[in-house]
Amino acid sequence: MGKRKLFMLTTAIMTGGLLFTMAGYAAFNSPEQIGLQDFIQIHQQQKEKSLVGDSLSAAQLSEFSLAIDATATAEQIQAYSDASFKKLLQSTNERLWFVMNNGVPEGILIANDKEPVKMGGKNRSKDLLKLYHSARGLAANDEQVRYVEFEGQGMLLVLNGKAESVFLSQGLASLLQLPEGQAQPQDVIAKMKARIASASAQQE
Repeated sequence: MGKRKLFMLTTAIMTGGLLFTMAGYAAFNSPEQIGLQDFIQIHQQQKEKSLVGDSLSAAQLSEFSLAIDATATAEQIQAYSDASFKKLLQSTNERLWFVMNNGVPEGILIANDKEPVKMGGKNRSKDLLKLYHSARGLAANDEQVRYVEFEGQGMLLVLNGKAESVFLSQGLASLLQLPEGQAQPQDVIAKMKARIASASAQQE
């Protein structure tokens, strides 16, 4: 091999290594990874104060994440006459990950494309992961499963183009006085409208 070809090959390897290293650095410093390190640090501080709990030093984010949709305003929900959720949802740039430790969910992490936004507790993560497995069975891929919050409580929606399914977390089911797990979209919308109407009446 000539000196020029050897130089070009060596340069290509070095350049490729630099690109790989920089890509790895960018991934480690992504908003969700920064949030994970914050989550681990907060957990460690709480563990040191209480002297109980397992170490999360090896915790990782779930291999999948869920897109987060926002709901329409209370006024728009009140005026809504359809039985489908689709027109009530607005896409966001936020996604939800599960914080996993040895296969067990320890919390949830929400981040956008710039920074971590919110972290949740262990009980909520267990509840949502159980819902995810149920919802994922009806979806062709993870992008068809959406996370939505109403009054701070979560639900998962499966929007596969043909139909839609709703899965209520324990918190939201209690809030709306519906059974947890899978529910009919029209029933959930009706309960949301009733809760908004009740809140409006109390403010008058």
